[in-house]
Amino acid sequence: MTQAHLFVSASINVNGDQEGQGLVLQEAQASGLPVIATNHGAFPEGILSGKSGFLVSERDVDALVERLSFLIEHPETWPEMGRAGRKFVEENYDIRKLTSELTDIYTEAMDSSRYAQ
Repeated sequence: MTQAHLFVSASINVNGDQEGQGLVLQEAQASGLPVIATNHGAFPEGILSGKSGFLVSERDVDALVERLSFLIEHPETWPEMGRAGRKFVEENYDIRKLTSELTDIYTEAMDSSRYAQ
């Protein structure tokens, strides 16, 4: 990703199967890349559509081409989108913060279990 300017993930639903949230979207944004992804599975949760990148409908090749063309024709938007994506990842996917939140959930569940007995 260090040599890329943009990141595209055009996943589609196949026979009901969908991808999860897609860690690669966070990796691309953390690298400062504008992202184009399909509105697929949990992908919409993983980007700031219109700020750090764009979402397009699955199998909508015209929309994918339009968004990609827009970014190619407007490289001046890349730095701002890259900063927005980096900030989004830092605020929402910090492993220390997520681990702390998960530990709190486990602690609360264990405390509740003790009181139930």
